Amino acid sequence: MKLMILDGNSVINRAFYGVRPLTTRDGLYTNAIFGFLNILQRVTAEEKPDGLCVAFDLHGPTFRHLQYEGYKATRHGMPEELAMQMPVMKDVLAAMNIPIYECQGWEADDVIGTVAEKCAEQGWNCVILTGDRDSLQLVSDSVTVKLVRTQGGKTETTNYTPEVFRAEYGLEPLRLIDLKALMGDSSDNIPGVAGVGPKTASDLLKKYGTLDGVYENLTPENMKGKLFEKLQNGKESAYLSYDRYAKTRRSTLRRRTIPCANRSAGSSTTCSSVWNSRS
Repeated sequence: MKLMILDGNSVINRAFYGVRPLTTRDGLYTNAIFGFLNILQRVTAEEKPDGLCVAFDLHGPTFRHLQYEGYKATRHGMPEELAMQMPVMKDVLAAMNIPIYECQGWEADDVIGTVAEKCAEQGWNCVILTGDRDSLQLVSDSVTVKLVRTQGGKTETTNYTPEVFRAEYGLEPLRLIDLKALMGDSSDNIPGVAGVGPKTASDLLKKYGTLDGVYENLTPENMKGKLFEKLQNGKESAYLSYDRYAKTRRSTLRRRTIPCANRSAGSSTTCSSVWNSRS
């Protein structure tokens, strides 16, 4: 059995910027909705999932914002032309009987991570459709991330399996969290360790395995030049960054399920509930 879950905000954002502006006679922008549905139609035809659902962010701070006031502080707000399409998009999905999962205080990424693990527990395969590389940390033997890119109205996707991820990064998928903890992520305003870039972070993880492994071996003999000082001074920032970037329960001690509102069903449930089956 296979479930496909869409990262709703990521996909509609890609669609909005990838499709030329379209409006109704009343002035309602529809290009993001049009692009989203085109992507949905294409990927469901490709993957032929047994179940389908969509996860969205909700307006308001998440636990990461409460822990770190600078989280995603560099992000621009949603354009009004896209914002007006969001409620209509959700109404369309509800009319199509596609469940929507949202959770106040949590990101759609966290919902997706929970659903992916529930799939593994129940013996399902999971395909995550997203334009956000953050979700690559969820890749496993039972989870494939279908990374989408839309430009000029044309959509391209790459299926990330453990083998594809290793070939590109030289690491195990879950180690993406350790990588970002060291190098940071400017798009989410995650600081990482000052002065440690992608190559250095990758080399450290290839040698020592994990963030813990790096700090267990932190000595002037192992870390030459100024790297020892950078890592020593940046330890607290590295571990805070690790927790803020992690989107999966395999890497944190967060609660076991996230209480999410299933909009299309009109009731409150957990992300472990049965998603809609496709015959």
